[in-house]
Amino acid sequence: MKNILVVDNDPIMLHTFVGLLKSHSSFLQVLSAANVQTTLEILAGEDIHVLITGMHMSEMEAFELLSLLGADYPETRVIFMTNNASAMLRTKIKQMASVIHFDQALDISMLTKRIFTELQIDYGGQLRGLTLSSFLQMLELEGRSCTLQVTAKGKTGSIYILDGKPAAAKMGLLTGKPALLHILTWENVLIDIDYAPREAPREITTSLMNMLLESGRMVDEKQSQRPNQRKHSRYDCLVGVNYDISDWTYQCYMRDISEGGAYIETEQPIKVGQRLTVSLTSPVLERTCAINGTVVRRDPKGIGVRFENLTLQQKQVIRCLTETRCSPISGPSQPPSNPDEKLSLD
Repeated sequence: MKNILVVDNDPIMLHTFVGLLKSHSSFLQVLSAANVQTTLEILAGEDIHVLITGMHMSEMEAFELLSLLGADYPETRVIFMTNNASAMLRTKIKQMASVIHFDQALDISMLTKRIFTELQIDYGGQLRGLTLSSFLQMLELEGRSCTLQVTAKGKTGSIYILDGKPAAAKMGLLTGKPALLHILTWENVLIDIDYAPREAPREITTSLMNMLLESGRMVDEKQSQRPNQRKHSRYDCLVGVNYDISDWTYQCYMRDISEGGAYIETEQPIKVGQRLTVSLTSPVLERTCAINGTVVRRDPKGIGVRFENLTLQQKQVIRCLTETRCSPISGPSQPPSNPDEKLSLD
């Protein structure tokens, strides 16, 4: 992971910019600071590879920060974004070897490309909706070499591919074959690709097919040994939804759902116990419903929401959604509370 630090004294701009960069790649760990003092504290404790600043800072404050960085952290690359900067500031910026000047840079894709270039990442983009096993088999057929950053519901792991074959892997404290087997059991993964050549010792000698078979057995054994305590069947999905908190509406992705609740990917700082309203739409029924819920779980990638007092219409939308857009993960451990309940699509 490469550390990116965004410095801006406008809290709304800072939060928005950090969210955009976070959503663009799992290779980046994005930190933020609202002033020079906080910036220096972060620099003292973290190895910052790229620092982005200048959006709403005064020229005097910006020049002070650039001067401190040049003197104490010359190895940190600085992307300085200005809007109608004075000729004097432009001249001073050009004299600083570690500073890259973006004048009125509003294209987030261009900015991230420059960040990847500075970090020597040959970014191949993100993949959603494709299983990790399928993508690994595609890489094997093509004989490609790359690094994969794989994330799923707050978990992150790395896989190093050499000539199409997994050579090394890391997930938390696990490395090599145990790490790869663990990552292969994940569902609904997001895959970031770096095609830049990397030096990695070969830790894995087992063939990919044998690894896939072994990970499949691990999944089957885990599901058979763990009793299902869920009251409702849970379904895997990737659906764009909105949710409202305190008159603010946020866009997000829903990763799984049941009549009991859902898991939602979001970067917003939502706490366990907060109440929100999720808007679900069924294209088949041509119907949208708002469902109240409470956050019961929080991880770095998202939140677990428990639904409250579903109406018949809300259940109709959920069941229609699961039948058309989702695949089952687990079934209920007990029958529904009202087995005679029938839903009409009229």
